[in-house]
Amino acid sequence: MPKNLIYISIIISFLNSCDFRSAAEYYNTSLEMKQKGDLKLAIQLLDKAIDKQENFRAALLNRGTYKTRLGLVKEGIVDYKKILEFDPENTVVLFNIGNSYSMLDEHNQAVLFYTKALKTKGSLESFEISNGTPMAFQTNIDYNRFDSDNNYNKLDCEIYFERGIEYLELEKFDNAISDLNKSLKSNYKKKDCFYYIGEAYYGKNDSIKACQNFIKSAKMGDNDAREVLKEYCIQQK
Repeated sequence: MPKNLIYISIIISFLNSCDFRSAAEYYNTSLEMKQKGDLKLAIQLLDKAIDKQENFRAALLNRGTYKTRLGLVKEGIVDYKKILEFDPENTVVLFNIGNSYSMLDEHNQAVLFYTKALKTKGSLESFEISNGTPMAFQTNIDYNRFDSDNNYNKLDCEIYFERGIEYLELEKFDNAISDLNKSLKSNYKKKDCFYYIGEAYYGKNDSIKACQNFIKSAKMGDNDAREVLKEYCIQQK
């Protein structure tokens, strides 16, 4: 074989054995796979992205989310906690960990991480606007950065809502009522808030306030509240 062909063969072999794709390229391809519904392949691509860029927040966050959707909740938590090692005040990550512990029925741990999330700058104080939608002012907007901190903000009404449900599971009824009322002030998931507040008052053996909230939830279309009204409130009367 001529020397030139030998050199070309060596070069081609070298190029094929090397991985010249960037972390960003692997990340973008993983988004395409996620859109196609192939979460397993998306995770494999994110593995490569993270191998190339260890502290890749968006990649770690997505990998944790995809693992959780596949039922690998504990593995998802591991990815989220890797982000906390270099970004301990990440509101969305703390919130997601709270959600994950809720899925595992570890309600005290869920409350712990929701509480941490509420103490971060990215927990935005929410309020109701004219069309009834909750929103908040953001002060850390950075349009020029791909992985901007404002990508990890969360409305506090969402965090209060989830923590309220965890308090309900723990039978800390006053705490549950307090958190769910804070969500109500921002008009967040009103029918659900009224239903869970009713559950909390039911746990406190306050049938009057329980039924008042079940009625409000039922009027907004909550079927569970309607069933409770039939079984509990009407019988009470």
